[in-house]
Amino acid sequence: MSTPTTSKPPYLEFGQRLQKLRNDFGFTRAELGEKCGVAQSTIVNYERGTRIPFADTATKMAATFGMTVEELLGVENSNIEMKKAEALDTLRGFYGKKGEEQARALLEGAGSLLAGGTLTQEQQEDFILEMQKLFIIATEKSRAKHTANKFKTDKAIKSEEHLNRVKEIDKKLAKRKVKDKN
Repeated sequence: MSTPTTSKPPYLEFGQRLQKLRNDFGFTRAELGEKCGVAQSTIVNYERGTRIPFADTATKMAATFGMTVEELLGVENSNIEMKKAEALDTLRGFYGKKGEEQARALLEGAGSLLAGGTLTQEQQEDFILEMQKLFIIATEKSRAKHTANKFKTDKAIKSEEHLNRVKEIDKKLAKRKVKDKN
């Protein structure tokens, strides 16, 4: 028997705002999905507040409603919110819902530490990438320590995927550092 979850979806306000906009404009979920280049089921996830659109979809959606991406998402800095969502989506793919929830708590906790700080948008994005990388590494170390030997072969395949993601993050960060020096 599963225990019902009492936590509210992470993007509930966005989902409610999107549903109201869609209804005000008279679109079905399928019609809005078609205008934005996503499936109807994706619109359902947005309206439930479990996901937010990435940059390309958010831009199309905002244009459909005649507003900015910031207005659509209800945030001051849409790029940072979408980077967080992308990082969490990646972690959900690697570690499932529980991993996503742990990573969300980590990002939100770290974000509150930096509230009112003076980090640039690029520094904030780098921070999100570093946090994603640290989460992957810590999870892999925990798996290595706590996985029974008979399951280690299956875990090794996943570990390689995860470590490749860490390498991708390192490449992104290295490119930014080179760009900053020039």
